[in-house]
Amino acid sequence: MTKHQKQALMLAVLSTACFVGVGFSIAAGSRWLALIFLLLSIFIIGFGFMVKGKRRKNGTL
Repeated sequence: MTKHQKQALMLAVLSTACFVGVGFSIAAGSRWLALIFLLLSIFIIGFGFMVKGKRRKNGTL
């Protein structure tokens, strides 16, 4: 597994964990915590797409 694949896997695991956090927060009745987890997951996914775009542009993907 290359360095880039490990970083992509880490971002995928983090974003999935955030979505799980959203589910647990909704189940616990904490809307604010669910909103925080949702925004964090959107940020992580966006960051992953940004990194992937930069790698494609540089030819390192």
